[in-house]
Amino acid sequence: MNGSVVIAAGGTGGHISPGVALAEILSEKANVFGFDTVYIHSLVRNKNNPDLLQPPCEVLWHNVPQVGGLKTIFYPILFIIPFIKTILRFRKLRVNAVIGMGGYSSLPAILYAILFRKPLYLCEQNCVPGKITRVFSRFAKKIAFSFPLAEGYQIPGKTIGNPIRGRVIPEHLNIRQNENLHEGKKNTINVLVLGGSQGARQLNQMILKTMENPEIASKYKFRLLTGTNLYEETKSRASDGAEIISYANDMKPNYEWANLVVARSGAGVIAECLVFGLPMILIPYPFAADNHQKANANYLEKEGAAVTIHSTSDDPTPLVKYLLSWKDNSEVLREMGHVSLALSNVNAAYQTVSYFFSDPK
Repeated sequence: MNGSVVIAAGGTGGHISPGVALAEILSEKANVFGFDTVYIHSLVRNKNNPDLLQPPCEVLWHNVPQVGGLKTIFYPILFIIPFIKTILRFRKLRVNAVIGMGGYSSLPAILYAILFRKPLYLCEQNCVPGKITRVFSRFAKKIAFSFPLAEGYQIPGKTIGNPIRGRVIPEHLNIRQNENLHEGKKNTINVLVLGGSQGARQLNQMILKTMENPEIASKYKFRLLTGTNLYEETKSRASDGAEIISYANDMKPNYEWANLVVARSGAGVIAECLVFGLPMILIPYPFAADNHQKANANYLEKEGAAVTIHSTSDDPTPLVKYLLSWKDNSEVLREMGHVSLALSNVNAAYQTVSYFFSDPK
């Protein structure tokens, strides 16, 4: 094919992280897959995103207006200038293939591929396909799914797994995180709480209230990654028994420490927990687009790797109930860990690239 390939990964971290994982593979093996150069196409606002501070290839920064409010009426006019800039830039760089990671910011790259009849490939991270996937699937040569699609969605493609960055992948694939938990022993169960880069006040407050239960405080140790925006607020309300962290650029030590994860149900967090064989308590963000986090959580719960709490409040009752039931029954956590690891795909990034550029259609 030659020329260059662009990975359009510019929306949220859920789009950026798997895009960077694909870029790692393509940058290392560009010639093998028929390209001279690899680029990431991302929004200017993402320059401080941890995954893009030391990217595996050059990042082409761009701006594109976001749909919403009064801008929707004038969107075509606002969109045309940045789109023309994208066309001129891509033509100069001889872009001959586009991988779209989803989100409105991938629109210029996707439309370039359609307009100039370049191969278009799509990655869908969630069980409920996003609008980009639903609208442009008929133009895509191939589509890779991170998880099986929810009932009611019929889009041709291949379920591979969510691409994971090399620095997150564990050195030894096993379930040792929970193999040290034995019935009848006074083991401490380490609980990692993930609110995302922006944090989740609901999760933080729910955990702090849960820790007020003396039985839970004596058995479980909590580490909260609050997000930078909520760090001071959470730190001031936390007891001495909780470890409060603003943000961790390197997540591997935290996953290796944990026996259990409490988190939202974004595809990226789920995929990383799976490769570490971690059981999960998932609390879906109720306002996520198309309620995709609920579908992700339901899939993991149905498979047996997680339990789900559907709540918009910080009432700790459901969480307390689960933790107390596992306090002297850690076999449940070990079994969930086995299922979690079985659902993982540590080689998803390489397999996705191979599916796009090597396998027959």
